[in-house]
Amino acid sequence: MTGDPYKVLGVSPDASQEEVSKAYKKLARKYHPDNYTDNPLSDLAGEKMKEINEAYDSIMNRRRGGNTYEGSYTDGSSTGTSFPEVRQLINQGRLEQAQEVLDGV
Repeated sequence: MTGDPYKVLGVSPDASQEEVSKAYKKLARKYHPDNYTDNPLSDLAGEKMKEINEAYDSIMNRRRGGNTYEGSYTDGSSTGTSFPEVRQLINQGRLEQAQEVLDGV
């Protein structure tokens, strides 16, 4: 990804986790490829969705201290895994990354 991931999501670097997630979800709903089926803009929407996903992943990775997906999701529970984030990866079609997270549990 090129550029500032915070600018891609439209949030400041000091935005809360909730603000980052909310911005991501709003953009994901707007640019999701399913919204552009049989539309001449489908390729552009797909590229934008990829950029949004990469920006979100970059921010989350930075906030976790640069860890990779394996076992790095945390929701404050004793398991150290945020299953809503796993579900989000699955919904985005990022099954390999979701599996990596689950394998680390």
